[in-house]
Amino acid sequence: MFYTFRELCYSSSLAVFIAVSLAIAAVRWGHKCEPYSRHMDYYFPAWKVVVYSFLTSIVLIPSVFMPKETDAILHVRMMLMLSSFYFSSMILFSYFGKVLKVNWWKRPLYALSIPFAAMIGSGCAFTLIPGTQLEGSFCKFYFSVGGSLAIVFLFCFAMAVTMLVRALRRVAVANYSNPEDFPTHYAMQVIWIPFTHVAVSWFIVYMGSLEILAVGMLILSIINVAFIIGALSPHRAKDVRQFEAVPETVCEAVEQPCPPAVEEESNTFKDDLVKTIRRCVEEEKAYLDSHLTLATLSRSCGVNRTYVSQVMSERLGGFFMYINRCRMAHAAQFKLEYPEASVEEVAIASGFGSRQSYYNVRRQLQKEGDR
Repeated sequence: MFYTFRELCYSSSLAVFIAVSLAIAAVRWGHKCEPYSRHMDYYFPAWKVVVYSFLTSIVLIPSVFMPKETDAILHVRMMLMLSSFYFSSMILFSYFGKVLKVNWWKRPLYALSIPFAAMIGSGCAFTLIPGTQLEGSFCKFYFSVGGSLAIVFLFCFAMAVTMLVRALRRVAVANYSNPEDFPTHYAMQVIWIPFTHVAVSWFIVYMGSLEILAVGMLILSIINVAFIIGALSPHRAKDVRQFEAVPETVCEAVEQPCPPAVEEESNTFKDDLVKTIRRCVEEEKAYLDSHLTLATLSRSCGVNRTYVSQVMSERLGGFFMYINRCRMAHAAQFKLEYPEASVEEVAIASGFGSRQSYYNVRRQLQKEGDR
């Protein structure tokens, strides 16, 4: 059987796409450099999902050898239409959902893997069974089901992006005392990748010609390579040596007392809580921990994290602002005592972790003061 030039280009680009995807899955599985490999779920929260996502491209292998078969081409289009939204959602939720300790997405998305697998599996079967299976009214029905499922995945993708955008706007400041503890820079760098992947995938699915499919597969391969290059480095600031013997998830599960319901008692409770917070932060100098989080402080106070956040917002100007005002005061005192100290030394000695973090916080505090 002879193939035309356009069919060979399409088949070759599809083979490149599959090879790149499988290579990425292998690299993500095997790239576990020390000492981060002992804490993969912290430094690389989405690594298992990434491996699974890119491994699924294996179902497209039969289509490489069938560039003339209509069923094989439709199978590739269906795969792209569904996987672009589904895997983008899974990866965003798996990484940033775990960073933010958001777990509500797991059951719905894992449940949606069943219809996803059913659609992709049936498409693969139609490709391998001799004779054209996807034609006429059945083809319309098949793609109607796929389109409906794609809309569901689109909603999941929108939810994942909304979660990330909200985190970039407020969650980092609400829960972390150090701007570097939430991977803000990585989030801003990586957010364009799923949007570009979805746009390219849906464009080539809509157009459907072999030429556009061939070029689109190569573009998707480049996007995937860009993604894995950025994902191989740890983007979370916590030093591996700072892990406690007790896992963070266990600490989060410890029962914490809730505040009293009566208003008078509540005000007294808030006054006592403010004193406890000040003792932990100012007297015991908890602010010198450059990775101090709201969760850590709430455990030290023995009070529910949400309530601690509420009281700090009411009485102390918010967790982020209060902790970093303490650090700035410490930095000013440190500079008086050690006038020869460099900015880097002052920043680290005051709990900022780095000179850049010190500058970022100072800029944010100045903006708040100007309001």
